[in-house]
Amino acid sequence: MKITFVYPGIALIGFDSLGGSCHDTVSINLGMGYISSYVKKNSHHSIDLIDLRDLTGWLEYEKELSNRNPDIVGIYCNTVNYNNALKCAKIAKAQGRIVISGGPHATIEPEALINTGFVDCVITGEGEVSFLEAANGIANGRMPDKIIQGKKIDNIDAMPFPDRDIYNMERILNGPGIFPYPSRYIGMVASRGCYYDCSFCQPLERNIFGSKVRTRSPENIIEEVREVIKRYKVNFIMFECDTLTTNKSWALELCDKLRRVGIKWGAQSRADTIDDELAQAMQKAGCMALFIGFESGSTRMLSLLRKRISPQDSIFAGRICRDNKILIFANYMLGMPEENRYDLDMTYDMLREIRPELHSPAYFSPMPGCDLYEYCKNKDLIKLVSYEDFVRNPTAEKIKGVDYAVLSIYKERMSALRREWWSEAHFAKYALTRWFFLIRKGYLKIFIIELFSNTFFFRLPAKILIKLAKKAFAYRF
Repeated sequence: MKITFVYPGIALIGFDSLGGSCHDTVSINLGMGYISSYVKKNSHHSIDLIDLRDLTGWLEYEKELSNRNPDIVGIYCNTVNYNNALKCAKIAKAQGRIVISGGPHATIEPEALINTGFVDCVITGEGEVSFLEAANGIANGRMPDKIIQGKKIDNIDAMPFPDRDIYNMERILNGPGIFPYPSRYIGMVASRGCYYDCSFCQPLERNIFGSKVRTRSPENIIEEVREVIKRYKVNFIMFECDTLTTNKSWALELCDKLRRVGIKWGAQSRADTIDDELAQAMQKAGCMALFIGFESGSTRMLSLLRKRISPQDSIFAGRICRDNKILIFANYMLGMPEENRYDLDMTYDMLREIRPELHSPAYFSPMPGCDLYEYCKNKDLIKLVSYEDFVRNPTAEKIKGVDYAVLSIYKERMSALRREWWSEAHFAKYALTRWFFLIRKGYLKIFIIELFSNTFFFRLPAKILIKLAKKAFAYRF
């Protein structure tokens, strides 16, 4: 069977955006990569992928799908790209293809997708085993059930590494990359599932991955790390699993092995899972940044989120990262139900103590499938008018009862609470290395935008500014 996967992830970034300078333009959906490698390993089906970010528009998608002429079209469906996924399915059905969908939104609303008439089968949860079974059935003249509960693989070490080659990796890796990381950036997962019960994520995540967290062995992870370094010449790896630091003994073992590889990396973490011993080991192993979900400085809001941390935990984690020269990428939410100015002031005070180098403020968004979505729905708080508005970026107004003009002011004030890149030697090294790379490669516009957005020139000592300018202009363009 000829199978074509479709990744419709163009919400907010649009067509022809692959290989840009933000996460959504350089990341790939590893789930589709895993399904592809699993199917290829265990069958003779062929698989390729159409990435809407790599196309100029819908006409090119329609033409590309026709030229590839697949028997089956597999479409990823998350909430923010629901309309894009549905349009992909509609075009595929118009060409007479069998359409199978999966992903987070497909998992929580499979009936709705089936009822559109554009999707023949929905696989909920994990898709490797069930997609292969569905494809085998179709090859033998048997249509699968309309809704299939995906089967899980307990030993994820036994799975082949994700098939990244179905994506246009050259365009992704040869782009400008993301500040302040090295240029050739790649994502990886070390586990499936989450240990925690945050109300803005659960039970959606458990419905996808189950209640048991499955962790890869450090040896298996290192094998993949070495493979992507050799195959793609990557110089930065982001571990995209929910929390890399919960199991301390496992994390220390992984760090010991990563230290021998010699590559920069980052990971997601929690404030209550970081201590000085682990931070030292991570820094020596090449850890450049930790994404930490501080979320709020208000204990009342943290309780609503079921976060199970305190503002003091967050401040302590920030101090440990700073002492160990690990950049802090702060994730925090504004505009939660019943949040008031006192709560916002406490978040401001917490961030003033931490002073993260990097900020990722979000407006609370009631994601379907999660408990806080039901909370907002029952109280008639949901204000969103489109699926794209569900994105957690601080853009559209999400819920009623929130003054988003005030929220915008707080967001700007909080984002200003950061360590400047020149104030820490390790941060300055990362920033300058990246900017000199951008200059050498001719990404002058991006260099200028990043330099100005990350530099308050009136606070930068004149002698440093002059020295940096001389270095920059010493390069031949």
